[in-house]
Order: sequence, then structure tokens, then C-alpha cells
Amino acid sequence: MKRAGLTRILASLTVLSLLPAGTVLAQSVFTHAHYRVPEGQQEAAAEWYNRVLGGEPGEIGPGPGIRHPNGFVGTMPNEGMAGDGAVNVLDHIGITVPDVQAAVDLIREIGGEIRTEPQEGVTAPVIAHVTDPWGGRFELLEDPDYPGINHAHIFASDADATRDWFLQVFGGELNEARGQGRFHTILYDNVWIHISQTPEDAPRMSSRFRAADHIGFRVPSLDEFRETLRASGYEPYLERPNPPGADLMFLEGPDGLHIEMTEPL
Repeated sequence: MKRAGLTRILASLTVLSLLPAGTVLAQSVFTHAHYRVPEGQQEAAAEWYNRVLGGEPGEIGPGPGIRHPNGFVGTMPNEGMAGDGAVNVLDHIGITVPDVQAAVDLIREIGGEIRTEPQEGVTAPVIAHVTDPWGGRFELLEDPDYPGINHAHIFASDADATRDWFLQVFGGELNEARGQGRFHTILYDNVWIHISQTPEDAPRMSSRFRAADHIGFRVPSLDEFRETLRASGYEPYLERPNPPGADLMFLEGPDGLHIEMTEPL
């Protein structure tokens, strides 16, 4: 089903791969990322997020997290199932911080892993890659042009096809120059999606039930989105009401990328 879906994408979206940088299609709005942490540790994780990643702390559901003006990072219980973030198709969320070195120094004090020391990045002058104490992976950036939640970085078995799928299903502004040939970059309002090619010898697994479980988007109409999704070769696996909020839809896209959809109240 999923391979067939990607085949149909490549056949029907050849023109999308030829779109010039800056092409804008009707787009969705990035809303959040949800990370799984052990039961009883969500408060501690939310406090770590607040201290390292900034934002406003609060109860977001189904647990505490932090809210930036362009979205939130929330926690959810891992139910004993959260897998290794290093093999996740949803590799990390990028967060803009005022001082990457200061954030790295803080992590050394309060816990966490520094996977790369502060260094020059592809899309920002200073970056560092870190892992929180519960296995969630983040990139810290100094990028004042895109504050708050900066990006979500995906590793795909076919990066070109996944780029085309995002453009077909979610719209967005394609800007290939930003990735400098290293990865594809698509802008949704003021949050980027980065898409890298997964090496053949290091396959990634579905993000569902892993530390970085899913990302979320808001669309004007879930009914219209459902038809667009089906045309791309995929189906939602769950739709449910979310009182007192808008209805929710969940799907697994290319390589098992777990995504939550909602529409405005």
C-alpha cells in the first residue's frame, strides 16, 4: 500500500520536482510535536523543555509541555513502547535558542546528551544536536529569522518522493537553496520541514510509539484534506472528536511518519 502510494506520487507529481525555489502552494500550518516519555516523568520532561528550549510552560494535553507562538512541544506517556530515537523517521525537532553554547552548558548541568558540540550549520550560523534524558532528539539553532519551533527533520527512504508527497498533501513553500543540496526544505508558515535521504545501510522506522512520536498540522477542512490524502495513496487510521477542540485525524505517511491533523474551531 505504502510503496504503491509512493509510486503513484512519482508518476503524478513529476512536475512538482521541477518547481522553482520559492514556489508556494496552498498550505497547512504546523502546530506541534509530541514526545513520549515514561509515565510519571512528563512534568520533569516539560520542565527540561522549558529550561533548555524556552517557550511558555503549560498543560497542553495529553500532558504538560511548552508553547511557542508558532506551535508547541508536548509530552505524552510512552506506555512502555517508546523506541530508540536514533532510528526514527522523525529524527528531531529544531528549536531556535538565544545562545546555543549556553543551552549546551545547561544540558551538561541538568542532564541530557550532547551529540554534537556547537558548530556551523547548514541553515543557521550555530547549531548543536542534543538528546533529552528520555531519548528525544533536538537540534538547537541560532536563527532569529525563524524563532521558536524552527523545523522538523525527517529521514526518508526516498527523499525526493517524500518532498513531493508533502507538497501534494500539505502544500508549502519549496526552497531547495536553503538546504544547500544536503536536504530538501519546505516552509509552512514559519516552520520548516527538512527531508534528508536515509542511507541504505541505516534504515529508519515509523515514528509512532518512538520518543519523537508525531508532528501536527492544521488544515481548513479535514473533509477536504481526507480526499487529498487518499489521492496521494494514504488513508487516515483514526478520526475522533476532541472536545472542546476541533476533530482530530491521525495518519502514517511515507516510511511510517506519524502525523496528527486538526482543523480550526
